Amino acid sequence: MKAPRDDTPVTFQTTQIGSHGRYVLDIDDIMTFPDIGHIPVLPHKPGESWFILTEIVSNISIGRPTFRVEDKLEGNYWVVAFYTDNPVEDARDCVPGSLICIKNRRPHRFLDGRYGFRIDDPSRVLVLPCTMARLKELNNSLRERSNAGLLLTCVVCNTPVRRGCERCETRYCSQECQRQDWPNHKRVCKVLKTLHE
Repeated sequence: MKAPRDDTPVTFQTTQIGSHGRYVLDIDDIMTFPDIGHIPVLPHKPGESWFILTEIVSNISIGRPTFRVEDKLEGNYWVVAFYTDNPVEDARDCVPGSLICIKNRRPHRFLDGRYGFRIDDPSRVLVLPCTMARLKELNNSLRERSNAGLLLTCVVCNTPVRRGCERCETRYCSQECQRQDWPNHKRVCKVLKTLHE
């Protein structure tokens, strides 16, 4: 990974731009992360996206991978079913307690009367190995570090660092700090990478 120049602009969210040292993602923004009741009516404009965030509550598959999920608004339950060319493979990471993030999709009424999302294109779905509560906690932590001017510092000792983890941009000033943070980091690296993207 090349060390970025300090003035290099980085897009952290599809609708906002921040500098490399600023984190601006807001999971509570209903335009970028709508709940099922606030999905945009009009198609997205080029360069814009929205993401439906759902936590898998249970696997209700009978043949086709199908999951009961809870919306980011607690108490809103519906269904996500995979109708891709290779549904079992595309849903392999879908386990209760994980998040299914669905890009630019609208709800679907299934023939059996259930309501939710029919996944036809696996490139529009990302599964994160964390709960909704953990995602919000990580997002808030990144925002707090950003607001305190610590986003470009070692997460263990706050020493300024130019480079970070090649996957998720978490910064460490030494192997010792990285080893110290590893038990926590290994569980959230993929989630942090996705938040930064």
